[in-house]
Amino acid sequence: MAVKKVSREHAYKLGLWNEREANRSGLLDAEELEIPCWRYALISLPHPILKQGLSILDTAGLNVLRVEPELTLSLFPSAEAIIFVLATDSDDTSCDLEIWRNYINRVRRDDQVSVAVVMNKIDALWDSASDESAYSLSVAPQITGITEKLGIDKQLIFPVSARQALMAKINFDADLLEKSRLANLESYLSDSVLSYRGQLSKQSIIKKLVFLLNKSLSLSETKYKYALDQLEEFKQIDCDNADMISKLMAETQERQQVYLLSVEKFQASRRVFSVQAKTLIDALSQEKVNLVIQRSKQELTKGLTTYALKQNIQLLFDDLREVLLEAVETANETQELVGVIHRKFGEKYGVGEGEVKLFSLDQYQFELEQILTEGETFRSSLKTTMTEQSIVVKKLYSSIISKIRDVFYQANQDATEWSDSVLLPLMRQIKEHKKQTESRLHMLRKISNSKECARNNFLKQPSLNNEISPLN
Repeated sequence: MAVKKVSREHAYKLGLWNEREANRSGLLDAEELEIPCWRYALISLPHPILKQGLSILDTAGLNVLRVEPELTLSLFPSAEAIIFVLATDSDDTSCDLEIWRNYINRVRRDDQVSVAVVMNKIDALWDSASDESAYSLSVAPQITGITEKLGIDKQLIFPVSARQALMAKINFDADLLEKSRLANLESYLSDSVLSYRGQLSKQSIIKKLVFLLNKSLSLSETKYKYALDQLEEFKQIDCDNADMISKLMAETQERQQVYLLSVEKFQASRRVFSVQAKTLIDALSQEKVNLVIQRSKQELTKGLTTYALKQNIQLLFDDLREVLLEAVETANETQELVGVIHRKFGEKYGVGEGEVKLFSLDQYQFELEQILTEGETFRSSLKTTMTEQSIVVKKLYSSIISKIRDVFYQANQDATEWSDSVLLPLMRQIKEHKKQTESRLHMLRKISNSKECARNNFLKQPSLNNEISPLN
């Protein structure tokens, strides 16, 4: 891809500078940046679908796809929907079919990507058709032909006239807009693409809420059970039996000592975990990934032959795969440590029981392997063999390596979030254990100083009753 160097301020004005992404790419302090030479336009249209958050990116045809692999390696797989546009007034070419087979079909297998076909320029058929029925007879065979060639359902083929739709929008011509058939395509984008995006967002939010609610419910159930047990115990207390009360107070004070010991143990365990968690986060850090990438880039530029270049690209891929494998081992060790901490506190102090939030890098391994598979196709292609080495390196880093950086960045963010939160439920349980012990000791002291029956004494205590009542 042809590029040019511009100042950071100019890149920012074009919308091509993002501080966070620049930091991830090691370009935060760069005074000049490389941007595409092609004209870059931002278009904003007041359309309801766009206002709902839909972004449309118009990609070029096969010739550009062959030259610019990032359109294949980045844009297609990351899209939520792909609209394949064909012209009604011309036959499908071998280039059209090649784009469909080699590029779109690869991501079409993913259930998360919606794919549809647009038959544009149906107004050419209207020119020769005298009425609606004649139009239907003209367009039906073409829809059938596309269905057979592309293997796509007829419901996902949309005949439209972009020219008529544009003229109708400009002139506020409702009849012409209906004639253009644009509404069917708009409905598909709204109902399928935006609706699916909303479902994904809901699922993500629901998953997090369910986890938090389960933790909260578990803690509430524990508090409720303890309150009921304490209620039954206090009902059995003989207020005149000083020995019994003294014994219970001694037991409770002993529990306090156990709590203090558990706090010390928890702080020690948390320090050990913090060291291990830092090791995990560092294993996925941009600094580590950039070190591997920059070191390999120097080797790539030193290669004197295409064979040496391809071998160095393979070594780079292997190094990046090894970085993630090492992080997986560290993640397993960290998760095992969390399990040990919870089991220890469960056995010795009666806290820490329950489901532990797991952390896995399986999804990132899968994503990395997908990118490396595409990278291998790029590495071994004839186009790469015939292209100047410096251009190959630029394309490699602007497409494949950029996506790999994104994978490691997201993995690092998730590891950081997990590390910050995984021990919080245990810490809350320990604090709750402290509150319960102090409440028990407080009640026993009141009972000890009382001249009334334990049952009456307890029932007059508003604090514990108020704590239990909401749970009923």
